[in-house]
Amino acid sequence: MTETLDQVIADYLQTVLRADPVAATQVGVHTWDSELGTFGPEVADDYLRDLHGYIARLESIDTSASPFSSQLDVKIALVDARVKARQLVETRFWERAPYWHLERLGTAASQLMERPFAAIQERAESLLSRLEAVPGYLASVQRHIAPSDLPEPYVDMAIRAADGLQTFLGTSVPVFAGQLEGRITSRLPAASRRAAAAVAEFSGSLNETRGATGGSFRAGAAYFDFLLRTYHGVPLDHSELFEWGRDQVVQDRARLEEYARALDPDTHWTEQVSRVKERHPPPDGFVDAYAREMERARDHCVEKDLISIPDDEVCHVRWLPEYLRVGLPIGVMSPSPTFEPGLVSDWLITPIDPDAPADRRSQHMRDNCFAFCESIAGHETYPGHHLQRVHHKLATETSPIRRYVVSPLFAEGWGLYTEDLLDETGLFDNSAVKLFKLRNALWRSVRVIIDTGLHTRSMSLAEATRLLEEEVALDRHMAEGEITRYIRYNNPTYPSSYLMGRTAIHDLRARCGTGVTLRSFHDRLLSYGSVPLSFLAEELTGDRYEGPRT
Repeated sequence: MTETLDQVIADYLQTVLRADPVAATQVGVHTWDSELGTFGPEVADDYLRDLHGYIARLESIDTSASPFSSQLDVKIALVDARVKARQLVETRFWERAPYWHLERLGTAASQLMERPFAAIQERAESLLSRLEAVPGYLASVQRHIAPSDLPEPYVDMAIRAADGLQTFLGTSVPVFAGQLEGRITSRLPAASRRAAAAVAEFSGSLNETRGATGGSFRAGAAYFDFLLRTYHGVPLDHSELFEWGRDQVVQDRARLEEYARALDPDTHWTEQVSRVKERHPPPDGFVDAYAREMERARDHCVEKDLISIPDDEVCHVRWLPEYLRVGLPIGVMSPSPTFEPGLVSDWLITPIDPDAPADRRSQHMRDNCFAFCESIAGHETYPGHHLQRVHHKLATETSPIRRYVVSPLFAEGWGLYTEDLLDETGLFDNSAVKLFKLRNALWRSVRVIIDTGLHTRSMSLAEATRLLEEEVALDRHMAEGEITRYIRYNNPTYPSSYLMGRTAIHDLRARCGTGVTLRSFHDRLLSYGSVPLSFLAEELTGDRYEGPRT
């Protein structure tokens, strides 16, 4: 009997979501909310066999006579399965990235506490089950970790994540428990204390490995090239990408320097940026400052008719949970969960660490200056990541695989493209914001150099940090946080996706012709979900996309 595409995709999604119950909760599938899952060599081997089985099943389906949407579904499912399989082999993240386990434990708890997808007592029972499983979970993780294969930066990331997780467990869980009724009001804090003690013990054992670690965070050229071509659909290798990125740096630097000279011919752009950074909100005003700029960007989208804004969408601006603050120096967008109803996102802002040295606190305030707030708000919210994910959910109601998969090339490319769009249509109406917008463009170009440099060209962490400080004028606090993001096990090629994606969207828009309105182009582009842009080129323009010009 011939399998249908719907059957294979349904089986595939069931398998991948069952493999990671915490990730399932994150995307809004609540079948396994009381579980943490297990990880180890045998589990990974079984999962790898499953993935290869799905690849074979998907490859056997003939969609040549099917509508474009079905052909797109098969392509996306194959990309997702192939990337997951290769990632398992290349990274062995469950035993080489201890920070990942600690972050997912925080996510496992916070998602149940913060999101009202079910009655609070029901979510509390699932939370209790997960917290009670933490000691055994971490003991199992510890058995599979070999210090000689650990990248030392991953150890540092894990220890800092452990500190944040312990604070979160010791403060947030008791507050949550206070909203409940019955015996669970005392059982939850007790389970949280035991979980925190297990986290402390795990962190201590990692600390003992310092000096004995010998693993590398580098992806290597072959894996990097695989991600470029398979995950992103870009026909470049790492060397071609590096050369293209270097050309973009030269062009973006020239534009920035020319604009700065027009503003003040006697002051270098880095000094001008430094002066702009002196105007910033107080630490307790970060959220309010970003929220004001978010509303301004939304009003601009309506006024200029840039994109459809569906009813019932909402984006809140809130503080980032403590356990997630490692590697997120400014904040992160938390979009509406994929498989849950509703169109509500949270833009989570990183607060100042009151225990940080005075110079680090000062850098953090400067990084959140008013000009940066204005230049980045549209990227994150309207018409950026929040609104893009709203369209994503509405566009994929009949395609579970495209609802599940989000291409960073599309999503991050869209976010960066919207900065150009808002400038083009007049939102950035003062010189400080325009200066920051040009600095931000240079920053994204430099990311390509650092991304390829760290993973394929032996660039050191110190060299990468210094490049961001000297080339982009980032303060040390933000530069170090950025580099921490770039070396995560699942991030090779991700920093480059911003610029590659922006370039592809501009190319697609140009090839659609001048007779197409901005709103119609944007609505159509977003009507397929968030897929690699090369998959849409022929459908939108009649021609294949050949990638950024080298």
